[in-house]
Amino acid sequence: MRASAPARAAVVGVALACVAWAGARPVALLAAEATGPAGSASSGAPFAEPQSWAPPAHVTPGAVPVPQGVRVVRGYADTPLGQVHYQDVGSGPAIVLLHQVPWFHVYYTRAQAELAARGWRTIAIDTPGYGLSARLAREPTIAEYATAIDAVLRRLRLRRPPVVGHHTGSTIAVELARSRPGRVKCVMLHGVPLYTEAEAKARLDAPHWDQRYRTDGSHLADRWAYLGGRIAGSTDSVHWSTLSMWISGETEWYGHHAVFKYDMRSALGALRVPVVVFNNDLDLLGYTVERVRALRPDFTILPLQSRSSNMPFDEPAAWSDGVVTGLTQTCGIQAPR
Repeated sequence: MRASAPARAAVVGVALACVAWAGARPVALLAAEATGPAGSASSGAPFAEPQSWAPPAHVTPGAVPVPQGVRVVRGYADTPLGQVHYQDVGSGPAIVLLHQVPWFHVYYTRAQAELAARGWRTIAIDTPGYGLSARLAREPTIAEYATAIDAVLRRLRLRRPPVVGHHTGSTIAVELARSRPGRVKCVMLHGVPLYTEAEAKARLDAPHWDQRYRTDGSHLADRWAYLGGRIAGSTDSVHWSTLSMWISGETEWYGHHAVFKYDMRSALGALRVPVVVFNNDLDLLGYTVERVRALRPDFTILPLQSRSSNMPFDEPAAWSDGVVTGLTQTCGIQAPR
């Protein structure tokens, strides 16, 4: 798919930002993202940019929109998958946030600010191989990703925190809770990759996304046009969805393939910690919620109203409302006063 000339022109700045931020590195063919059976989630309706945030309105790595004096710490933890980066914001009861790939901690930056204002501490972890975490020499399993995340929790001396995941992050959260139930208070899953065998195979067989650079910047324009026709949300969310792929480099597909190979059905069946499943209609994995409900009717299903496929990024206040509801009503964690 090739974008129009105006679309290419619109992302010249994106191309420059990507090269400046990620650096020029060799590129190969990288993985296409998971898609639901219904196809595009985009409604085609314009999205009102969030109004509650002080300038700058757009998310920028290294800038958390919190008042002066609010605790913001960034750091690294040594793990079996190399050094893993995290962004730690606020004070109070701790919540661990695991993003979808190829995003990284910027996915939760606005939500971290929102939850900090409510008295919570949040730690957004860059999945190994993504964002500012170390790149990987081989394709890991979900179990290995979970082991790496547990190493971060131990480095930060977090005892049984609640873990929130989105898509890939949901899968890692499930494995963390399944394999280490004593390390996790509860899990909250936004978009559960509960695929049929046929769906998983189709995704594994799909060609990787062509990440080779083009001198006119159309490699970015093509990705922008693809995402713009597939997801609902703000221009900022499409911007970072686009950049995140090239920031991740030639192993961008590792996380998705680990998800497609993971036995989510068995893992969900084995969970013995409280589970909250968020769902909004425009989430790309919203169609799996009824599968989860049929498999585990004891899980708490919490519908959220949203006009975005990337709700934590685009609508942090409403998403944080859901998180706090899950924490207090299902996980049994008292809200800060």
